[in-house]
Amino acid sequence: MEWLSELLKSLRDWFPRKCFIAPDEGGVRITLGSIIKILNPGWYLYWPPLQECRVIKIAPQIVDLRAQSALTQDKVNLAVSGGIKYRVSDCKKAILSVLDYDKAIQTLALGIIAEYINLRVFSDLDDLTKIREAILAGIKEEARGMGLYIMRVYITDIGMAKNIRVLGSSNYIYDEEEG
Repeated sequence: MEWLSELLKSLRDWFPRKCFIAPDEGGVRITLGSIIKILNPGWYLYWPPLQECRVIKIAPQIVDLRAQSALTQDKVNLAVSGGIKYRVSDCKKAILSVLDYDKAIQTLALGIIAEYINLRVFSDLDDLTKIREAILAGIKEEARGMGLYIMRVYITDIGMAKNIRVLGSSNYIYDEEEG
């Protein structure tokens, strides 16, 4: 009787299935691995042996940025954390061009923050608006091919820090006085 159940499962795979896309979602239907159709909100049918439907949220989202430590040119250690507000502007690119766009945005932003801080002296970092605008411009440029529209960058915390790195069995503390 197990053979009958397997046969019914195989037959079931040939019947069309429904895919629902809500108003805050977008999607694509991939046919034969290469024909791609963008799907707007609504109901769609797809044939599982030949087609696949992928759906993602396209409503604005906020990604939290963990604290990023960076060293200024004059050797002041800072920690900066924040958030990025974005929305998916092209679901085809967001689904097919990048594996995990949330993680990609976080990593890009942390790198841009570290680079921005590293190219300046501590006294030049007193204006949060400049920092936000520079990070926003950098992330917009980097995220252009991912199908995302970066709406805003938030700096939630910025302050001096002391880094402690554990490598192997011994601890090393970088202290500003030691330089």
